[in-house]
Amino acid sequence: MLFEEFFEDKYNETDMLTKVYNRNVIFSYIELLISKNIPFNLCILDVDNFKYVNDGFGHQTGDRALYEISQRIGAILGDRGVLGRYGGDEFIMVGPNVVEYDDVWQLWHEMNECTKKLKSRDLNELSMTVTMGCARFPMDSTNIDGLFELADKALYRGKMKGRNCFIIYLKEKHANINLKTERDKVVSSTYIYSLIYTKLTKDELRTGISDAINYVGSFFMIDHLCLADENNLYFEYFHPICKLRDFKPLSYDVMQKGLNAFTGIFYKNHIDDNLNEEIANPLKEQNIYSTYWVEIKTHDTSFGFLRADICCNPSGRIWQNLDIDILSNFAHTLALELYYRKLELKDIE
Repeated sequence: MLFEEFFEDKYNETDMLTKVYNRNVIFSYIELLISKNIPFNLCILDVDNFKYVNDGFGHQTGDRALYEISQRIGAILGDRGVLGRYGGDEFIMVGPNVVEYDDVWQLWHEMNECTKKLKSRDLNELSMTVTMGCARFPMDSTNIDGLFELADKALYRGKMKGRNCFIIYLKEKHANINLKTERDKVVSSTYIYSLIYTKLTKDELRTGISDAINYVGSFFMIDHLCLADENNLYFEYFHPICKLRDFKPLSYDVMQKGLNAFTGIFYKNHIDDNLNEEIANPLKEQNIYSTYWVEIKTHDTSFGFLRADICCNPSGRIWQNLDIDILSNFAHTLALELYYRKLELKDIE
């Protein structure tokens, strides 16, 4: 840790809840590194879906879990950096003299692998995952405000990608990300529902489906999104960073067995040993790490499935309520259109 003398009188300047350094100390440390022109990487760490912990277990349990998580993260980080609390369920980590992409990747990859194993005693051993966004001084920005904005963009990319991952800011990939306010997020979700409905009810259904698939796949950063029946995949969307292109249909028996009897959907954050082999093996054969599908069905008539795959992130994807709701709404709207137009998927593409 650089500037040990800087921290000598900071032991009392800790966050009251988590006992890690408070926001003021971390900001002062960052400003000191910048003033000395010492390269470093800045990482914003966000505990995934922590709102549901507070809502489901209560704020006191949530506070104890935050303390436990911060102590574990601090122990993993050790003397390779400095940890502080940004606010709420967000933390800041600063790694001095670690700025080469491969070195930064190795540091936060190790952190990400360790945090996947975090479990909280107060949450009945529930796993607690994190998402991290990183920016570097001076190559990404030479001032503190710019660094936080770029790290926040990387963090936002990680959340939209499915959480439980780390993203290092790269200008060519992330410069055009527009950060949304909380109000924007509410408005945008309503807008997405409306947009999908408008596209899928066009007179020219083929164009509407194609537009809707491309929009949803891009918005949620899904590697592979398509419509599927037993024999074919239709309207396939591939994310620009997805290197795989050769996906195969899954049998109806496999997809039907995965469906929840009540919701009519199936999703898995990570394809692991807890999943029935009959379902897991065909997915693993296609190098799929996480998946979601919902039956396109109405009036007891099934037209196939809407299927979303994650294949570029070995950590999988934590499917969010918004993801699931919008994809399910997509499938239901499409089912009604196909039913009343007396069409099958094979009739359209």
